[in-house]
Amino acid sequence: MDQMKEAYERLGLPEEATREQLDDRYTLLMRQTRSHQRREPDRAEEIEAEFAEITKSYKFILEEENRKSLEEMNQKRYGKYKKFAGTAEKTDHFFRYYKFHVLGGIALVGLLIYIVISIFNHQAEKERLASLPPVDLEVMFLGSYMNQDAGQDLKPIEDAILAQFPEWKRVTVTLNYVPPLDSSNPQDAVMLQKALLVLTTERPDLYIMDQNAFNWVGNQGMVRPLEPEVEGELKDMLTPEMLLKGKNEEDGSEHVYAIDIMNSKLSEELPLLKKEMFAGIRGDTKRNDNAMHFIKQYLESTP
Repeated sequence: MDQMKEAYERLGLPEEATREQLDDRYTLLMRQTRSHQRREPDRAEEIEAEFAEITKSYKFILEEENRKSLEEMNQKRYGKYKKFAGTAEKTDHFFRYYKFHVLGGIALVGLLIYIVISIFNHQAEKERLASLPPVDLEVMFLGSYMNQDAGQDLKPIEDAILAQFPEWKRVTVTLNYVPPLDSSNPQDAVMLQKALLVLTTERPDLYIMDQNAFNWVGNQGMVRPLEPEVEGELKDMLTPEMLLKGKNEEDGSEHVYAIDIMNSKLSEELPLLKKEMFAGIRGDTKRNDNAMHFIKQYLESTP
């Protein structure tokens, strides 16, 4: 069996499936994986390994599609030469190469230098991470969140959270952009695919989402129901408007999956551009107590 056919079979799709069908199927399998992990926690690692093979097949199909698109582009460019198309392509590449061979040689040297530096930097980063204290909480901001300075450095956000929880030693933050779900922009479709891949590889303890992101993943098994806390220790701090509910896709039952913490005074201290903040906890997190402590402390500072 060829690799492409095997990849489609692993995803449960025919080879003539459209790109939309491929993306929808992968999203469905991701949801089912999260659901199976909740129902069978003893097999969580085995289920995760099976899903990793699905992700590998998904990526392989995408790469093959890109390769075919490149071949089609070359065909349009050199097809006019008919049986000499291969020769024309090679000739074109030959002249391009020698036209820029000096620049290419310089670029190659630069690349080698970059690789050497990267290896040293990677080793230094490994040593730096090994010297750090254990992580107390991993937070993913999922939606249209941005640094206040529009930069990539997330340390100011991490430092702001640590200042709010002085008993903690280390917090990690991820920003995962989710474009509007009803967008027809091809670039937004690519960004949504990227966000999906990040969700399948990252395992934060706490998701802080906007409404758009919650509509996308809120009831897909990424976050757990919060009824025990909503009806228990958090009950006196909440109003019905602060509860974000969704329907379980397996049985249709409605649950509270996230809590609005946007109006918390602590939220104002985060150096983050934001419009909404709904906090939900990953179902299989090992830091559930810290995640709930985060939500509770933010609610306690809500007017």
